[in-house]
Amino acid sequence: MVPRKEVITGIAVMLISVLLISQPALSRPEYMKNFKDFPDEVKKCTLCHVQSSGYGGVNSFGADFAKIGSLTPELMQLDSDSDRFSNIEELRAGTMPGDPESYPGKKSPDFTSIIALVALGFAFILTKRKA
Repeated sequence: MVPRKEVITGIAVMLISVLLISQPALSRPEYMKNFKDFPDEVKKCTLCHVQSSGYGGVNSFGADFAKIGSLTPELMQLDSDSDRFSNIEELRAGTMPGDPESYPGKKSPDFTSIIALVALGFAFILTKRKA
């Protein structure tokens, strides 16, 4: 006989698995056809949505796209995220027109910088443990 706690855990894992597997089936890939001429960096759910899962609603570009209904010259000339770059400038540059932290010319940290920060963090933790 299987203990009750293990049965409940097994059922929970199965439900979560089903939800994760079914999520892509709920996506709307037909919208991405509108962006076929733009860099792959923008061909993500977060182009229009707050979260990559599609949950959490739409961002400012997604709201403008929904209001206008298609990629019109009007939509392309807007600055949906108010970062001083038009939607078309952002799309061509491979940045997200619904995210004010993503704009043409903004440098993201490179891999070496990230490794250096992680190493510094570990060094700090090790020195605190010895003290």
